[in-house]
Amino acid sequence: MKIFILEDDPDQAQLYKLWLEEHGHECQVFDTGREFIRRIPFDLPDVALLDWNLPVIDGMDVLHWIKASRYDDIPVIFLSARADENDMVEALTQGADDYIAKPITQGELLARLTAVSRRYNKNQKPSLDDTSPYEIDPQEGRIALNGEPVSLTAKEFDLCVHFFKNPGRLVSRKSLLETIWVRRSDINTRTVDTHISRLRKKLQLDGSHGWKLISVYHQGYKMVRENRHVA
Repeated sequence: MKIFILEDDPDQAQLYKLWLEEHGHECQVFDTGREFIRRIPFDLPDVALLDWNLPVIDGMDVLHWIKASRYDDIPVIFLSARADENDMVEALTQGADDYIAKPITQGELLARLTAVSRRYNKNQKPSLDDTSPYEIDPQEGRIALNGEPVSLTAKEFDLCVHFFKNPGRLVSRKSLLETIWVRRSDINTRTVDTHISRLRKKLQLDGSHGWKLISVYHQGYKMVRENRHVA
């Protein structure tokens, strides 16, 4: 398996890498959340191992980004010094597939990794629910409207997937900044609004094709399905 390890302690990172490579796995180590996220679109792992306590962008931020992106089927295991039950519950509730409190043994890591991988191989998550007349392939990053491909930027596509995964749910601008842009300090809500406007125009999300991306004053955005579908 190809495994991405996000760990800013170089000794621990190399130890995990050694353990896993001894058993035939291919590993790549990252010491910042930003570096990890930048790599994902170009080289998908079979499993991601995330440390929680990292500067700037921590493991939980990375988990949120994964689960809100087109790459949300990447299995995630937390390896964390935070051993409190509340932390474990939070990570699992937010979408992590497993949680191992440090210190970690080689045997436990390999066993948990095998269990998570087996679970995913047996029960691959389905694609998005019915989004017709839009055809969305999250893995390939493609979308078509009535069979005609629509060209979107990476951020526009991530927004598209996020809204179609959460139909009827009010999504705040702050939430979008956290999940799509991972809380970058150099962007503001105006950037979100600009991307939403472009997405709305490109996909014709005005209700004419059965879906409407609406603005909720001072709160955020919501994707709703119209009662009538116009092909």
